[in-house]
Amino acid sequence: MDGGKCTVTVISHERGENLICSKGSTLMDVFHKGNIYIDAPCGGKGICGKCKVIILRGQVSEISQDESRYLSDKERAEGYRLACMTKVIGDVEVAVKSYVEGAQIMSTGIEYSVDISPRINKRFVQLDLPTVEDQRDDLNRLTAAVGMEEAPDITIELMRELPGLIRDSNYKLTLVYDGNGVLNVEKGDTTGHLYGVAIDIGTTTVVCYLMDLKTGHQVDTISGLNAQRPYGGDVISRIQYAMENEDGLAGLRRGIVDQISGLIKELAHRNNISLDYIYNVVIAGNTIMGHLFMGVTPQHIASTPFTPVLTQGVVYPAHELGLKLGKATRIFMLPHISGYVGADVVAGILAAGLDRGDDLSLIIDIGTNGEIVLGNRDRMVCCSTAAGPAFEGANIRHGMGGIRGAINTIRLENGELKYTTIGDEAPIGICGSGIVDALASLLDVGLVDETGRLLEEDEIESDLGRGLSHRLVELDGQGAFVLVDAKSSSTGDSILITQKDIREIQLAKAAIAAGIKVLIQRMGKKVEDVAMLYLAGGFGSYIDKRNAARIGLIPQELQDRIIPIGNGAGTGAMLSLLSAEEFVRAGYISDMAEYVELSSALEFQDEYVNAMYFSP
Repeated sequence: MDGGKCTVTVISHERGENLICSKGSTLMDVFHKGNIYIDAPCGGKGICGKCKVIILRGQVSEISQDESRYLSDKERAEGYRLACMTKVIGDVEVAVKSYVEGAQIMSTGIEYSVDISPRINKRFVQLDLPTVEDQRDDLNRLTAAVGMEEAPDITIELMRELPGLIRDSNYKLTLVYDGNGVLNVEKGDTTGHLYGVAIDIGTTTVVCYLMDLKTGHQVDTISGLNAQRPYGGDVISRIQYAMENEDGLAGLRRGIVDQISGLIKELAHRNNISLDYIYNVVIAGNTIMGHLFMGVTPQHIASTPFTPVLTQGVVYPAHELGLKLGKATRIFMLPHISGYVGADVVAGILAAGLDRGDDLSLIIDIGTNGEIVLGNRDRMVCCSTAAGPAFEGANIRHGMGGIRGAINTIRLENGELKYTTIGDEAPIGICGSGIVDALASLLDVGLVDETGRLLEEDEIESDLGRGLSHRLVELDGQGAFVLVDAKSSSTGDSILITQKDIREIQLAKAAIAAGIKVLIQRMGKKVEDVAMLYLAGGFGSYIDKRNAARIGLIPQELQDRIIPIGNGAGTGAMLSLLSAEEFVRAGYISDMAEYVELSSALEFQDEYVNAMYFSP
């Protein structure tokens, strides 16, 4: 095009979309502005190699040496490029493979029971008709019919609508209210329609639960990958994006707000429920996700002393946060504990009942960050470790999230390596649970020593190890082990675990293991004193317990005390939605929990170094 403008035609799922950009824009920038999803865990910094696209035709910048390091000879020959490093210099047609529809998202959680007492009420009333003798104003007439001693708080918008509502409904109305005032007045008897939505905003995924607030029944669930993922796979990348770009914070907020509005609308549509009947929305998420959702800067969480803008639970009308929902819909944000232990952890504590038990228990949520809580009704200590991205595949050569075609289990059977994939499809990469299995298997057969070094063929001592030594190769100057050969993979390339991948897992597992040790020491206890280990999140639900202990991710002593609680954040959000008491209880948990900053804990470094080693 003229004037320094170019047309980028994006092909995804056999559909095309034309986007206009300035000459010299990176494809990543084009995708961001056009709301085209592409996996980019590093946030477009050129260090993960995940944002691969295929240039079908057109003019783009030459491939650089840095970019070529992430592409095989076969990929380069087929036109693969990295979106973050490829600049548009003319009209171009590019193919994007989206894995959004194939994502395996954890939405189920631990069973719970709760007394249904939401912070919303509805009451049908029939008003007395006004007469010459009875000239009471509309608001007093409404107040008397409900049995209130004085007029409730009511917004000016609703006050303006009240005369028409009363007369159009022939003086038969349903009052929607809570302890703070009237939220809405509806024509006729609508008391049978009372709904809410509980939401877990994860760094990687978003899960929404539509709940009947009269019965406590879970009506429906919907989920998707977090719309902010193209701006970085971890919270630090998103903070940096918010700080470094003029529209960064606003763009991140718009992405998640529009996504949640869309998900709730889809829930309402497919269940034939009016958006006006969805009154309460409870949100659990980590502290950074909470700040980004509200459009509050999280930049001071990223540097010492890691200070958030707010941690307490807050309530806002949905429209004030930009959500396109019912006019009476309110958003309840669950409280956080610190900058790096958020409302998702508070919700998980609610779900597990950690604050109500006498026994000492652990909760570990190995997501994009690793949060750990240890305690009981008397005391709780918690911490956060930078461990999650490796277990979600962000820093692993062929790593990926839990999507169709990802290797999710690996086992040794009669000396042979066996694997399964999500959806039983041809493998395209390996997700967190498969990574743990792979490393545990390599340790078992003696191909990896206690320092984490992948041995060379002449160093292998065990028969099982020698039987698999033909899978050892060299890749980019480092050792690697072939999990799936090129003929068996969906991509046409071998799927490997490299020496660098093993180091990444070592760093991640050592951070989790050391964090556990520090918390146990702070409580003056021993590992044997821990009665239960609750594993939260999708990764915690899918990993093999024995293999997690084998690589040292969790203490060996606790592998038989593990209880997976699935999406604990979602379960805690549902509890807080169904019961006003549970929402208040979340505040008590936030106040009670003691946060331990590991970067300033002297004992952490020693424990971290020790945890780097594997058991022989």
